[in-house]
Amino acid sequence: MVEGMEGVPVEAAGQAGRRWRGWLLGNRTSPGACRWGLVPLRLMVGVIFFVHGSQKAFGWFGGSGFDGTVQMLSGLGFPVSQLFAVLLIAGELGGGVLLLLGVAPRLSALAIATVMTVALLTAHRHDGFFRTHLQQMLLAACVTIMVAGGGALSLLRSRRAEGE
Repeated sequence: MVEGMEGVPVEAAGQAGRRWRGWLLGNRTSPGACRWGLVPLRLMVGVIFFVHGSQKAFGWFGGSGFDGTVQMLSGLGFPVSQLFAVLLIAGELGGGVLLLLGVAPRLSALAIATVMTVALLTAHRHDGFFRTHLQQMLLAACVTIMVAGGGALSLLRSRRAEGE
């Protein structure tokens, strides 16, 4: 057996190099890496929508509060703006909190994705691609969570996911 640097057999060093190349080029990963890789995405989307929902519900973080949200929706032409304000706040604030906790991440992401789709079709409909890229990216992040789940560090995890 031929030894390479630091006494590592050449075959083992070659296999390690292939593993690193496979990981670096993005065509191989482990289930654990996928679970942990979703955590920053889920947490950041949760923080963003907790803050935005808090602005709309309570006026925190420089927001306009519930009355301002009702006025905004009324100005956009929503017929029953108080009802839509409640739905919007439930989607953003509720979805954000649930994503942060890791509770029902797919359902939470679906609620937020619905809010983002409506926002893109109403409030941002004339803004064009370059002025809506943040909204589009948040929508894509929600779709990723809906497909892949919330990852590790969730309060509610299925037994199957823990046993993987």
